[in-house]
Amino acid sequence: MSDLEEENGAESVVSAWLSMKSDRSKGHPPVFSNEPGPSDTKERKRSDVSEEEQPSRSRTRAGLQTANQSSSEQMNVGRQKHKIRLKGTFERVTEGAETGSRTLLNTIYTAVYITEGQSEEVNTQHEVRQLETASKKKTLHDSPIKCCDIFKASPDQQKHIRVVLTSGVAGVGKTFSVQKFCLDWAEGLENQDISLVIPLSFRELNLIKDEQYSLLELLRVFHPTLQEVPAEQLAGSKVLFIFDGLDESRLSLDFNNNEAVSDVTQKSSVNVLLTNLIQGKLLPSALVWITSRPAAANQIPPACVDRVTEVRGFTDAQKEEYFRKRVSDEELSSRIISHIKTSRSLHIMCLIPVFCWITATVLDHMLTTDQRGELPKTLTDMYSHFLLVQTKRKKLKYAEGHETSPQELTEADREVLLKLGRLAFEQLEKGNIMFYQEDLERCGLDVTEASLYSGVCSEIFKRESVIFQKTVYCFVHLSVQEFLAAVYLFHCYTDRNTQVLEDFLGDDDDVDWDDDHYPSLDVFLKRAMKKSLESENG
Repeated sequence: MSDLEEENGAESVVSAWLSMKSDRSKGHPPVFSNEPGPSDTKERKRSDVSEEEQPSRSRTRAGLQTANQSSSEQMNVGRQKHKIRLKGTFERVTEGAETGSRTLLNTIYTAVYITEGQSEEVNTQHEVRQLETASKKKTLHDSPIKCCDIFKASPDQQKHIRVVLTSGVAGVGKTFSVQKFCLDWAEGLENQDISLVIPLSFRELNLIKDEQYSLLELLRVFHPTLQEVPAEQLAGSKVLFIFDGLDESRLSLDFNNNEAVSDVTQKSSVNVLLTNLIQGKLLPSALVWITSRPAAANQIPPACVDRVTEVRGFTDAQKEEYFRKRVSDEELSSRIISHIKTSRSLHIMCLIPVFCWITATVLDHMLTTDQRGELPKTLTDMYSHFLLVQTKRKKLKYAEGHETSPQELTEADREVLLKLGRLAFEQLEKGNIMFYQEDLERCGLDVTEASLYSGVCSEIFKRESVIFQKTVYCFVHLSVQEFLAAVYLFHCYTDRNTQVLEDFLGDDDDVDWDDDHYPSLDVFLKRAMKKSLESENG
């Protein structure tokens, strides 16, 4: 079905409902004929009513009952279809990137540690430093909370929890938590008091940021199974909206100046619909769950939020649980766990589930092949080996079929990796972690090139197809994007690409980029580090 057909379909349902509502208002008050026998006076009054009106009122009453019953049945049918669709969407997932077989979420899911409240330093440190700070914290005063319980008030809380804001660094498990929440609801395991769970990611909402929709139309575009849910049932039901990835939003959320919208059939821009939903002006009975990286969470006014939670990642026990699920060979998983414990930086980074996946990918490969040499103990080593493992897999898979050295692999894919590095660098400067086709093409990347998605880049760079046949791209983790950006900048230094260096580092009387006074590597690295520390988000 085309977008226009979906939109027209939504409008026709709304029009039909409004027409029915209008017809109802014309009816007279119902007469209850089964009351106790009337007195003579009442009988005389009743006789004043024409015999023609009585059947009319009876028909109106029956019509109302039938309409309400039909509306409720439509809601039930729509809910069941929606549950089936959500189950199909979330029961299988891929870790890291889209290649490889999809795995049952319940098979690999490891619960992350979630607490009520948010760290004080969360907006002032680079996300990796936030992890380091979190790893040193004592957990005695934390208030842990299960993902499925985030809308349930604790015994000492009287306030109704309508809006929940969940923050956490990139890759810490926010989206997986959303997927698990949706799957548990769809399977009838948790939160069955909620009539509908409606997940909407900001990366998808970005694609229609300049369009006009009513809330009813918006839901039916993203969730066609809700076509049968009547507007009046939506307004009277307990509905949960999940807005995942506020940090990826390209919407302008203006909570002070946006027009008020209270009708689910009123058309408006997406950002206006969202601000009214969050403020409770639109569907005041609805629940709202927003997830975000810490630096972007302040876009939501504190007055609008009833509960703040923070996804803190894996505890030590959860790390071990993850690796034992991810690596079925017990001896191998034990070796991986032991190695991580020998490196403080790796142990800290393994708070992040995505980094656990990267680590498992690298160490599993290195420990099950004939590779010699020391296992990576630093972040730089780990990312370098991650690139090498993926490029090697690509070479073995695509026609080469013979073993080659890591140096040959890097050289063969050098051009693509540097283009990805340029993309990573330029988008970091803009604060973007989600990109579109035009962003790739600007860096000389051919989006139709199979090698971009198969082998080397598929595990570094993933493609997410969304509605409207528009594709959204991102790196598997922010730290991978930062690593590739650093590789690109270092390449610019060694290749003497002074234009990029000057644009990034700016003018400095102590640095001269001409050939005679080209700065030493030490000076360059200090300048790059200083520049990075000046960034609000690192």
